[in-house]
Formats: sequence, structure tokens, C-alpha cells
Amino acid sequence: MECEVAREALSARIDGEHEPVPAARVDEHLDQCADCRVWFDRATGQAASLHRMAHRPVALAGAGDDRVNRLPRMRASWQRWALLVVGVVQLVVGSVQALGVSVGLSHDHGMGSGGHLLNESTAWSITLGVVMVGAATWPTAAAGLAGVLSVFVGVLTAYVVADAMSGEVTATRVLTHLPVVLGAVLAILVWRSTIGPRPEAAAEPEPEIVLPDNASRGKRRGHLWPTDGSAA
Repeated sequence: MECEVAREALSARIDGEHEPVPAARVDEHLDQCADCRVWFDRATGQAASLHRMAHRPVALAGAGDDRVNRLPRMRASWQRWALLVVGVVQLVVGSVQALGVSVGLSHDHGMGSGGHLLNESTAWSITLGVVMVGAATWPTAAAGLAGVLSVFVGVLTAYVVADAMSGEVTATRVLTHLPVVLGAVLAILVWRSTIGPRPEAAAEPEPEIVLPDNASRGKRRGHLWPTDGSAA
């Protein structure tokens, strides 16, 4: 039997199709031809690989969404709670100042001078506290808060340093700005925690299966035939 004929029959056997020659003759040739045995082993292994690839389970879309989404929330919980506490502290500072209490201001810079500016500062402090609490409750608002507080802290730092050097504010007054600084840092952390994971790099394509020389993929017919040669 020619090797090409035997391999054609073996290819049909792998595909579960009727062999064109009796299986006994093919097996006899396979016992005598080392090259065909090597070819048959390779073809069988590659067919098994194709079968495994065809039946590989596909992950359902959204199956891991709950787990992926739950982890960022757990990781950000302490940041949100901290931002909530800082927001409440900021509200307390603004409310105390609204009641007319001079919080750390020098006598030359108290309620009597610049009262309107102090009122604006009080309103701004209360507003920041409310927004901090809101961002802790709804983390999606943390992005805008982080941007506003970052700029505000930068400008405020310059003014506080200048006023402290001129003796217009005390250490107590400087400490009242600490919630704003902490709020800016926490707002950034909460905002970053709401950003979803980066999309994974595209999976590398599966290597193409190269069949051995003279291999035949076979042609599907309407019905399968026995492979023991009984129909020959």
C-alpha cells in the first residue's frame, strides 16, 4: 500500500469517516512503515488539540463583573469614610465661624475688619464640607472635587504662608485649613478608586495548527461509517 493512500485512510479515521481502504490493510501498513506511524501520531495529537480548542469554555460576559466591581468598593471604603469625616469637620469649622467665633484670627484681622470677606470664607468652608460629604456618598463626584480642592489648596497655601509671616493668623487658624488639605488628598484617592481597571491587552492569537505533509482534513458526509473496515 502506498503511504499516501494509507495516510488518506488514517486521516479519514481521525475524522471519524469511512476509510477508503480496509482498516486491516491500513493497520498492516502502519505496523511496517515507521514514517506513517510518526505521521499518524502527529496527526492524532493535533486533532486532539483542535478538539480541545473547539470545546474550550468561553467566559460569559459579565460573569466576573460583580467581583471586579466589588473589590474597588471595598478598597475605597476607608477613603470614603475618611472623606466623610473630614467633610463633617469642615462643616463644623464653617458653622463655628458662621456663629461669629474668631477661629485663630488675630485681633487686627477679626470680625470687625473684612467682615464680608470672612462671611465669604465661611460660606466657602461650609460648601466644601457639604461637597466632601456628597463625594463620600457618591464617589463619582470625587473627580470634580479633587480638581477644585487641588487648586484651592495651592492658592490657599500661598495666602496662609504670607499671612503667617505677617502675623495676621495664628497656628490655630492654620490648623483649621487642615481638613481642606486632607479633603483634597482623600478626594483624589476616592476618584482614583472609581476608575475601572485598564483593559487587558488583546490576547495573542492561538498558533495555527499545521498538519503533517500529505494530511487530509477529510470531507464530512451525511452519515458516519464504522472505522473497523466492516463496510469495505
